[in-house]
Amino acid sequence: MSIHLTALVLAAGKSTRMGENNKLLLTFNGKAMVSHVIDQLLASKITDVIVVTGNEFAVVRKAISQKVEFTHNPDFDMGLSTSLKAGVTALHSACDGVMVCLGDMPYISSASYDALLDAFEKEHIIVPTSHGKIGNPIIFCREFFAELEALEGDRGARGLLKKYPEKVIKVELGTDSILEDIDTPENYQDILAKI
Repeated sequence: MSIHLTALVLAAGKSTRMGENNKLLLTFNGKAMVSHVIDQLLASKITDVIVVTGNEFAVVRKAISQKVEFTHNPDFDMGLSTSLKAGVTALHSACDGVMVCLGDMPYISSASYDALLDAFEKEHIIVPTSHGKIGNPIIFCREFFAELEALEGDRGARGLLKKYPEKVIKVELGTDSILEDIDTPENYQDILAKI
């Protein structure tokens, strides 16, 4: 029996620290950053991809030409937890686990995603690390879906790692790509210098 794993790409935020620009639409390797992230996911072993939109949702959707599913979070300005809820609600009933991905982490390669997907085990949480530091994305098996839906405010799901330490499987990837998101114009200039 094959395992059904869904990537949930969180692309609903307001990018307030970026200033006037929506960071997900900034150019990375010739396309919108969120579209580049989706390219890497589609090149991995993931079963399907659902993008959670919110702020500037029409523009974000237009920037994504790949064949993915969308779900909209009308409460995006109430924090990260609302996007997780919207995404988990949109999961297919056959889904065994969800990989929570951030649309502003363009350095993560399909090989890194595959290493996490290969480590998937039911009843566990799969966490990427680099030199001991925990990064993103994190995979939650379906046993945790109800708790993801119960989160509140601008908090992600990291609290579940502390609540269920015995369920956490750490995968050392040895790359800082899992730690590097882009929040400010300075972060963006830094990545342009690396490309």
